[in-house]
Amino acid sequence: MDHGPPGGYYPDAKRQRTSKPDHAFSKQQSGYEFQQHKMNAAVAAQGGRQKQPASKVAIRRAGGKTWRDDTLEQWPEGDFRLFVGNIGNEVTDELLSHSFGRYPSLARAKVIRNKHTNKSKGYAFISFMDPFDCAKALREMSGKYIGNRQSSASRRAGCLH
Repeated sequence: MDHGPPGGYYPDAKRQRTSKPDHAFSKQQSGYEFQQHKMNAAVAAQGGRQKQPASKVAIRRAGGKTWRDDTLEQWPEGDFRLFVGNIGNEVTDELLSHSFGRYPSLARAKVIRNKHTNKSKGYAFISFMDPFDCAKALREMSGKYIGNRQSSASRRAGCLH
C-alpha cells in the first residue's frame, strides 16, 4: 500500500483553484439547534423554576487520601492571580495586601502556611480582578522587598491569558 511521499506533497498533482467559494463548506454546520418551545416545556414541568447551576467542588487526592477542598470557594470568580515567592515567616496576609494595595482591583492576598506549625511556606498568591493590574503588579513588584526578603513575583496560570 503506497502512502505517498513524506509530507503528502506530490509535485505532479494539479491543484484545483476556483474563484467562487464552495458555499456548502463555508456555512457553519451543526447537528444541534436551540428549540425554545422545548425549553419552555421543560421549565413549566419543573413548576416554573429553572435549575440552579452546579457549584464548583474541588476533590483532591494525595497520599492515598481523598478530600473536598473548600479553600477554592474563598477566591473570587474570574480573577487573575500572581504567585509571589521567597517571602519570610513575618509576612502576613495584611502586610501582603498593604504591599499590593496600590492596585485598585486587588481582590485577595493569601500567604500559604503550614497547617500544623502555622509557619509560612515561603510563597503567596495575589488575586486581581483586572488583568492589566495583574500585569502591572508583575512588572513593578518583582524583586521588591516584602518583609525582610526580596520577593519574586511570577505569572500564575490564568493571569493574562
